[in-house]
Amino acid sequence: MKLKHAAAALLLAVGAVFGASYWADRAPAALFAAASADPPEMVVLMYHAINQNEGKAGDYVIPPWELEADLKAIKEWGCETVTAGEIVAHVREGAPLPRRPVLITFDDGYYNNYLHAFPLLKKYNCKALISIITSETDKYSELNENRENYSHLTWEMIREMQESGLVEIGNHTYDLHHIKGRRGVTRQEGESKEAYFEAVGGDIKKAQDRIEEMTGVRPTVFAYPFGSYSEDSEELMASLGFEATLGSEGRVFRVGQTPETLVRIPRYNRSMSTSARKILEEVFGPP
Repeated sequence: MKLKHAAAALLLAVGAVFGASYWADRAPAALFAAASADPPEMVVLMYHAINQNEGKAGDYVIPPWELEADLKAIKEWGCETVTAGEIVAHVREGAPLPRRPVLITFDDGYYNNYLHAFPLLKKYNCKALISIITSETDKYSELNENRENYSHLTWEMIREMQESGLVEIGNHTYDLHHIKGRRGVTRQEGESKEAYFEAVGGDIKKAQDRIEEMTGVRPTVFAYPFGSYSEDSEELMASLGFEATLGSEGRVFRVGQTPETLVRIPRYNRSMSTSARKILEEVFGPP
């Protein structure tokens, strides 16, 4: 009887090995990646201006030493910064991500991001996405007026940051921050879908074309101005070739492996009333 049981156990073991091999050859690689390398929760941080004048600090401005404290906290919690492109590759292709990935984002493309944030990114070897208002970059590239309080990045600065391998550029519209009667990319009351696609899509495509012309890279990520959107916004973004969009809901990003994961990725706005340390402890617990 013992021999019979041993033989049966051997047959089951062999069957299990060959069965696993059979299905491994036929199952999508992304399925296995999801099972082994899919982090359930991820922190996405949203910054705007970095200004050393403490009198400017508030909801959308923090001093550089606060940013440095955030980057130190990211290291302390055992997190690793990733690009938006790496997140897209994980969702769409099953590419692995670090155990505790963090995405750092900057909206608007201020000159002070180059002045203060870029040196800190290099110091701590951290990656970031900067989504630019392209009309402002065109303007300040002509003016060459580098003022910490209000200037925007120039194309020369953007190319330098891209070449470092630490910074990728996202689209934050060409000039939709300054259009009367429209909040960012929202659809106006009574505006037809066709008119909406023409007006808003035309502005965003202009930004896409200009960024590609000046950097050689066409952005794949769109950051919603003011976090505002309309029911047709995602259809428009998909038609323009974006692979991911960024929202501004202050909550954890639960990474999945369906395209819906990449729609309005939630971000924590880094204001003076919070910090990366607080956010990381809330999500992951003590370091």
